[in-house]
Order: sequence, then structure tokens, then C-alpha cells
Amino acid sequence: MAQLQSANNSKGRVFLYDGEQIRSLASRDTVAKGLKAFNENRVFDLEWSEGSVMARVDGSDPERPYTVELKTRKDGELEAACSCPYDREPICKHVIAVLYAYAAQVSEGDALQGSAVEEAVRERRKKGRTEVRVKPVFGDPCFGVWHASSIVSTTHWKQVYQVHIRALDERKNYCTCPDWATNQLGTCKHIEAVLHEISKRSDYEQWRRRGPQFPFVYLSWDASTDPVIRLHRTMNMEADVVEILDSFFDRGGNFKGELPNDFFRLNDLLYGRDDVHIGEDAKGYAQRCSEDALQRLRAREIEQAIRGSNGTIPGVRARLYPYQVEGVAFLASRGRALLADDMGLGKTLQAICAATWLVEHSGVKRALVVCPASLKHQWAREIEKFTSHKASVIQGNAESRQVQYRADTTFFVINYELVLRDLSVINEILRPDLLVLDEAQRIKNWQTKIASTIKLIASRYAFVLTGTPLENRLEDLYSLLQVVDPRVLGPLWRYLNDFHVTDERGKVIGYRNLSELRRRIAPVMLRRDRRLVSDQLPERTEVRLDIPMSPKQRGLHNGAMSAAGQIARIAKRRPLTPSEQNRLIAALQEARMACNAAGLVDKETEGSPKLDEVANLLEDLCVQGNQKVVVFSQWELMTQMVETLAQRLGLGTVRLHGGVPTSRRGELMDRFREDAAIQVFISTDAGGVGLNLQSATVLINLDIPWNPAVLDQRIARIHRLGQNRPVQIFLLLAEDSYEQQVFGLIRTKRHLFDNVVDPKATEDVVGVSKRMLENLIDDLNRQDKSPDSKARKTTEPPSESKAGGEICARSGEDVCTESDDDLKVRKNIEAIQEAFGPRIERILGAGGGLLVVLDAVGDADEETARLLSEMVPVALIDPRTLMGLERLGTASPVRDAAVLFEPEQKTTPEPRFLVLAREKLEAAELLLERDCALSTLELLVSAMLAAVSHKAGMSELLGREQACVWIYSEAIPQGWLTPDQGAALLRAMSLAAAPEVPDNLLFEVLQDARNLIPQTA
Repeated sequence: MAQLQSANNSKGRVFLYDGEQIRSLASRDTVAKGLKAFNENRVFDLEWSEGSVMARVDGSDPERPYTVELKTRKDGELEAACSCPYDREPICKHVIAVLYAYAAQVSEGDALQGSAVEEAVRERRKKGRTEVRVKPVFGDPCFGVWHASSIVSTTHWKQVYQVHIRALDERKNYCTCPDWATNQLGTCKHIEAVLHEISKRSDYEQWRRRGPQFPFVYLSWDASTDPVIRLHRTMNMEADVVEILDSFFDRGGNFKGELPNDFFRLNDLLYGRDDVHIGEDAKGYAQRCSEDALQRLRAREIEQAIRGSNGTIPGVRARLYPYQVEGVAFLASRGRALLADDMGLGKTLQAICAATWLVEHSGVKRALVVCPASLKHQWAREIEKFTSHKASVIQGNAESRQVQYRADTTFFVINYELVLRDLSVINEILRPDLLVLDEAQRIKNWQTKIASTIKLIASRYAFVLTGTPLENRLEDLYSLLQVVDPRVLGPLWRYLNDFHVTDERGKVIGYRNLSELRRRIAPVMLRRDRRLVSDQLPERTEVRLDIPMSPKQRGLHNGAMSAAGQIARIAKRRPLTPSEQNRLIAALQEARMACNAAGLVDKETEGSPKLDEVANLLEDLCVQGNQKVVVFSQWELMTQMVETLAQRLGLGTVRLHGGVPTSRRGELMDRFREDAAIQVFISTDAGGVGLNLQSATVLINLDIPWNPAVLDQRIARIHRLGQNRPVQIFLLLAEDSYEQQVFGLIRTKRHLFDNVVDPKATEDVVGVSKRMLENLIDDLNRQDKSPDSKARKTTEPPSESKAGGEICARSGEDVCTESDDDLKVRKNIEAIQEAFGPRIERILGAGGGLLVVLDAVGDADEETARLLSEMVPVALIDPRTLMGLERLGTASPVRDAAVLFEPEQKTTPEPRFLVLAREKLEAAELLLERDCALSTLELLVSAMLAAVSHKAGMSELLGREQACVWIYSEAIPQGWLTPDQGAALLRAMSLAAAPEVPDNLLFEVLQDARNLIPQTA
């Protein structure tokens, strides 16, 4: 129990600490860990009254969260208690996390609540108050330059930024951070942190009333569209300065000259003077205006030159199709652009040609190609095949990579994971002029370390290549375009506000204003689909097979869905903790695995109806028909089962999975293409990109990936340019299963994709149905059915789709058809947009109707709402009223009643270290599918340590520093570990300390971990 001085004695805010006060409670490391736990949503069940706070915090054991209690005593001191065993400090990280969570939920006053702009500012003010360290550098006590840095960086790279304070009560300040440059608010959390620190001065009010005593020119974001260069005048300006400034600024302080030329003239006139300051923000904006004007002129010249090349680009040994010439012109003329052509249209060749053009004509000396590890050597071969330039593949240990970056060549090829390790070397030694991102959907999540690291690579030009610029959410596209040009889509808060439709809890249920989104991205994104080359592609037939599950499969499937359903019910009343999210994902993953074969789950049962169907297909297609077949499954163990089955039929096979070193993958493709005896190519989704398998004419999909783009990538391996024979696609679905629901949901994702990236799309609103929001929850809670029908087999031609023949289910419920209710909601939102336009702050789905948040609501608006309510109930509200009602919590009329928590059935819990080992092993397997080798190895070591702790019956988790001695002094003599298991653990720990680990050794560690961790207690 720790006793602390209360941070704030005002009623209801005694637990409200700012960043400096929180940092005084514990060590820097503990505070950082507490903030990290808060940001990971580990704090839940937070409740408070006037004198106490109660909360639970998710810890290492998902079954046993820690309880934190904060109280105030009569003397004003605070007592903090936590049920965790970490008592080395008065305050643990869990208490710190609760303090952050409390600060996040306490209202900060009506003055900051209202419009989307105010909400965005409030969020930065809150984070600045608690999450940022600041210190003055030079200048007046209040007006000057400060340094600011985050306690826990959201970009994963520790940065110190300069903050220029020029005003205490207006947004006229400047920060060098990327958020200030793009958020269009005129502030950021670093500025707000400095302002908060200044506000604690005893003479703050005197400084605020006094204001800045010198004139300055700054960039203002007060305008509703583009920023404006403005002048802050003071009373003590010299007459000659006043004369100069008056010739460039109007009475309101707005710059009235022509940008950028007149601004540069002003800068020259004031050069060397210290009685007026021209801010770096204003200079930077003028410079960007100049660069944009020059780029537009250059773009026209480059485009004309390339389009006039008649398909032959100087320096490139290839004849291009007309659409490829257009793509090369687009990339080279824009300089920074997103090429989103459908798979199989030759994005690699177009990028190589555009890069070669920039090398020959625009001074590009070094180009860095970032791609998945499996494609590095393929990129190098393509570069050297089509151009006279050499390509250096970056690989090996850190020392050898340092040498490779200094190679005398133009193209350097690296995989995404190595960028994490080599960012400083890339920016300081290589300094690329051009950055090429292939399969750029790898950075679709802007919060990941890979995405944030990629965006720190400095380059004049950037080509972003992906056939799937949008996979699941609109934020995917946002992350990609941040690399191209952050100004295109503006700040994230405005992007979400402009294009999202949410329910009353803030959950996204649809998207709107898509025509405006298409208009914004058109200048920097080029998308062509496979219809361009449809006359050059053979016919494609798609066959769906609905396969019944065995009783064992059904039991495993239904058990997993039941477990997922219990967690889903929790999700309806509060956000899930990380452990709950992991359990939900694990349960759904188990259900999907059971759809393929019971043996994927229990590791014992042999065979499955799907494997029987594969045997029949291979007998017909390969043994009898002498065709070559590609078989895809998400799970490596399933591919092993297929390999065994094919070999029993006497068929030659090759099998590709994440454990195959990248250097051997080309050899596998060559064997499949050239050896007539090799008829079956079996692959996990590690081979979903970069494989050219046109020698096959049949593709068998054993399972449905959650992401429709992955399914498209599988199909594009054989149905692409160069294929000259008819192609058959088989899709195997387990009857009456979660897999069928996944198949239906991916159609909704395709609908969103088409209406954003297709320039010919017409819909402005998609996916606003409440069913879209609750489909997964309904699915998890639905009653089990008893399938007794036989597998259905239907053969049909490809549908007329924008994706060039997507698969469409014809049996059972057509989940893709828009219902009457869905249509009414969509039409209503379109009518609301037409009626109120830019006045809309948000559109919420609430209680079966729509709640529209307007900047202000008048009588005429209410009459309009009444007319709009004929199809679906529509209500209007202003932002401040909405905020007031939301503070009522569950009593609010704009909130659904809280969903009662239905406790899970009590069962005997599995040992906590065993649960931890399995979770970390599963996380490692998921990371390995995404080529995250370094993180995978760390997780595998942690999983193995947890497993041996379980085997030895330990009460505390075995640490790495203890493991070496303990293995040979206790574990092996006591029989807890065999000598081979002990050696395997030591080898894993040794490899984890190495800067580079070969793929084959990594997969040996994975297999060792699997052997060490029991599947059942």
C-alpha cells in the first residue's frame, strides 16, 4: 500500500495527474510500461466515485487480471493498492495504467467538447498533459523554443522535436513533428504539453495577457480548406518594417501576395533582421508551393515523352502494352504515386521502367526496393533482365549488410523486416533518391512498427505498388497514401469523420462520401483491373464444393464457436482486453481449422472429407487427365497431409511454406514448371505472392482466407498474363460452418474495395446495414444446425465482376444481396448528405434509426429531418448536446442499454504457464506467416521458457539468466527435460541473441517449440 499526495483536490478530480506528476510516482521504466499497458487497452471495468477508483488490469495470466484500488484519505493523501506481486516499487505499472485510463475518461469541460476539430484538439491536449516530456531550450520563460518527446512513442522510434511557442491562448505555435505537419489543427500533443507546463507558472496570467512582444509570420490552419500565411502584428514595430509588411499583408494579417514568388521576395527583404521573425512553418509551406508548381510542369513534359515512346522505353529491354506505358508515365511524371493495378498486370515491370526513366532523366542515383523476403531475388532478376543496371540484394549479418549498402550499383533490394534493423544505415549511408514498396499492403496498418519505420525513409521519389490498396478498412488506404503524400487525404481525424458512419458506440458500420474520396485519390493513384487484358486471358471456370464435416470436426468446430460466442458477448458491453482478443482469435482460428480437418486441431485424427474430395480431384485431374494442379491452404500441417495423399497416388509434388528459405523458392517453381513428373504444387499463403505458376491449369483452395485479397492472389498465380489454357478454380467449403460465413463476409469487403479504388464506381455509401455490424456476433450466437445433406457440386462461369471474375456462391442464403432495410438505410444516408452537406459532423446508427450530428440545429433542419424520416427514423442533434447526453452513460437516450455479462461456464482452468506458452507459440506462428523473423524468435523463446516452467511445476516464470544453469543442474537430472529438449532451449536462446538468423534455423526452433509444448494439459 503506497501513500501519495493527491494530485488535484477539486471535487471529482482527485486522481487526475498530469505527466510530470505521474512521472514523480515511479521510475521512468515503470511509467513507460504503465502507459504502454493503457495504450494496449489492458485496463477495464474502471469505476470511480468521489473518493475512490477501482479497475482491473490485464496481466500475463489472461485468467487472473490484477485489481487496482485508489482511495483518498481525510488528510488528502492517496492510497494505491494492486493485487500484483510486483512490490519492488511503491507504485507498479498497473497503478500507472489505471491513472492514465482515469485521466482519459474524465471530462475536461464543455468548452472543449463539440465539433470534430475540437475533439481532435482535445485528444492532443489530453495526451500532451500526460504522455510527453518537455524542457526549455532558449527564449523567454514562456515564448521560445522547447524540446519535447513522448514517453512511449507511437511511431516506435524515439524522437525529440522542437516546439516554437509564439502564443499562449491561440493556435499560432509550431512543432517539427509529423503530426503538426499533417493534422491541420495548428497544434499537436507536444505543443499542448509545453503549454500545460507553462500554465503551471505562478505568473502565467501576466504572460498570457502580455502576449508575444515581437511580430512574426506563421502558417495558420484556421481556414476551412488550405492553410494561410498570416502576420501577427505588435505595437512596437519599426516604421520601415511596418511599411514592408503592409505591402504583403492585409489588415486582417492575411498574406495577399502571390505564392510562392512574393513570399520569397518578402523573405529577401527581411533577411538578417531580428525584429521580425518568419516562421519555419511559413517558409516550408511556400517551399512546398514552389515544388508543387515545378512538379506540375515536369509532369506534363515527362508524360508526353513517355507516351510518345511507342511502347519502347530507353534503357529497357521490353516492349510494353499501351496500358503499361500509361502506368510508367503515371509513376515517372508524378514522382510519388500509388500503382494499384490488379494482380498479373505487370506492376513490377512498370515500376522498373519508371525507375529507369528517372535514373536516365531526373538524376536518380540510388533506388531502394522494399518487398517481401520471398520476392527479393525475383526483383533482382527482373531488374537485370530488363535493364543494364545491377541489383544488390541486401542480406546476411549486420556487418556484411553495411558493405552491401556501399555497393556501386543503382538498385538495392531489401525485405520489410530488415528495414526495421537498418533504418539509420539506409538514411545515413544509402540515402535513396527513389523508394519502391512492393506488396505495399504490408504497411496497411499505420500503427505497426514496420509501417511507421517505412515512413521514416527519406526519399525524393516513391512508388507504392499493391493490387490491394484497401483490404479491410478505409484506414488501409490512408496508411499507403501517407507514404505517397500525406496531404492528399489530410489528417486521420478528418478522414475518419468525412467518410465513416458509426453506431452510437463509435463502431464503424459503413462508409460515405466515397465519390469525394475517389476524387481526392485520383491524382496520385492509378488502378486498372484484369478486364484490360481479358482478351489475352483464357476462360476461367469456378467450382464450389460444399463438403460435410465429420462428427469429430463438427464437435471441435461447435466447441470453438461457443467459446468465441462467450467472448463476443463481452465485446457488446465493453472493449476486449488483449488476452480476450487473443482468445477470440484463437477460437475462430480453431473453428476454421476444424473445417479442414480435425487433425489440425487435435494433432491426432487422420483424414477428413475435404482430403477425400482432394484425392478424388487429383485422381481425375492428374492421374487420369495428366494436368498440373496447385493446392493452397493457410495451414502448413494441411499441406503436409495433402503431400502425403498425393504421394500415395504416385504423383510427384513440391511443397512451399514459410520454412522454405527464400533462396530455394525459385528452384521449386522451376521444378514444377520444367519436370513433367511433378504434377502438384502445394503451398501455404507464403506462396500467395510472387509466384508465376502458369504451367498449372487447376487451382484447389482448401480453405477461405479472411482477406479476399489473399484469395485473389492465390487465383492470380495461375490465371495471369502468360497463361494460354482454360483454368479451373475449385473452392472447398465446409457445410453449415463458420467458413461459409467468412465466405459471405469477404463479398462485403470486395464491395467496399470496388467502390473506393475503381474510378468508374458510382456508389457514394456502402455497408451501412446494422447486419454488417452484428453479423459476426449473430454468427457466434446462432443455434447449431445438424447438417445431413451431401456435398453439392455446382459448376458455373465467372460472374461479371470488376475484379475480373470473382467467385460467387449460388447455394444457400445469398448474403451479398442488399435487403430492403439495408437499401432504405443507404438511401437515407445519401439523402442526408444531399440535404446537409459539409455541416455534418458525424452520422450515427442508433436504436434502429440514424442520429445526425450537425454543427448547429435550427427549425428548418428539424423540418428537413421530418421529411427524411419517411423511410428510416432520423434525428438531429448538435455536438455539445450529444456530448452532454453521452456523459450520462447507460442512462443516456442515445445509448443502448448495457448488455448483461453472461459468465462463462466454470471449468477447471489450465495451468497458467501452459496457457501462456500456447498463446506465445500461436502468436509466433502468425508472425512467421508475415515474415517477422526477429519478433518470432523472441516469442518462441518465451513460449519455451513458459513450457519448461509448467513442466517443472514452478510458481514463478523461469528467466533466461537462470535457464542455462538450471537446465543441467535440475531439469535434466529431475527428468523434467530430456537432454535433447534442454539443448533445444539453449540453442533457441543463443539464436535470439544473434543479429541475423537463417530461415532454416528459425523453423527448427519453431519445431522444437511445438515438440516441447503439450497440446493438452
